[in-house]
Amino acid sequence: MSKKVDWDYVVPVKMPADLKGVQPGRLPEHLLCPAVGGGKLHWLAAAAWAAMVEKAKADGVELKPVSAGDTYRTYDSQLAAFKQRYTKEPNGNATRTFEGVKWYKKDPKLASLAAPGSSQHNLGIAVDVHTASGPRLKWLIDNVKTFGFSWEVVPEEPWHLRYVCGDEVPTAVKTYMDKNGIKAPEVKEAAPVAAPAAVNTDDGLKLKLGDKGDKVKQMQELLTKKGFACTVDGNFGPATEKALNYFKKSVSLQTNGVCNQRTWDALTA
Repeated sequence: MSKKVDWDYVVPVKMPADLKGVQPGRLPEHLLCPAVGGGKLHWLAAAAWAAMVEKAKADGVELKPVSAGDTYRTYDSQLAAFKQRYTKEPNGNATRTFEGVKWYKKDPKLASLAAPGSSQHNLGIAVDVHTASGPRLKWLIDNVKTFGFSWEVVPEEPWHLRYVCGDEVPTAVKTYMDKNGIKAPEVKEAAPVAAPAAVNTDDGLKLKLGDKGDKVKQMQELLTKKGFACTVDGNFGPATEKALNYFKKSVSLQTNGVCNQRTWDALTA
């Protein structure tokens, strides 16, 4: 049983609507904003964090992330850190499951780390606070709820906060956003990718699992530019199918794993 602490405030996360269907660690650039103190966060989390930093400063308390890497993390950066701390070789230490395989912490003294794609840092809604102890922790205890944050792991991680209010922005954050003219970002369309001259894009288009070639590669490039990353290799595999379905869901198309002309038009809009 966890030791009872004064900062035992943990609530479920309400996800911002614009994160629906977005792959963790592969957020489109338009959803990210610079975080005060370094790094990036989802634009709503960034606004909530900035509002809380401003209030803390007025109260004589400095808030900043531990590092830029302790705000939003890409999938690849989470993967690199994960492999530094965990191994597939059984050693009796704490475990994580990643890609259906059990991984073991290399050294029990190492801090735990979520598997790639499962961390809320990968969604841009988590921030690790530098030196979350003493007066700073006391201030956080008194104020995180006002700005839409809560802890996640108690009592082991007093530094780890995540924005939990989704689109239901707290009054203090809304006031800050209005004062600073912060609004929902406009979707930035990817630059059009020139179609290979030899590729036909008529109404008979139907790309599906198992297909290969330039057209598949072009589709993968478009998906990646839209924020639904997959390997750009011209092979329509399960990962490409998953990315395509995430995209189709985001534009209210049937998630059947097929890229037809209507899907293509949405990709190249």
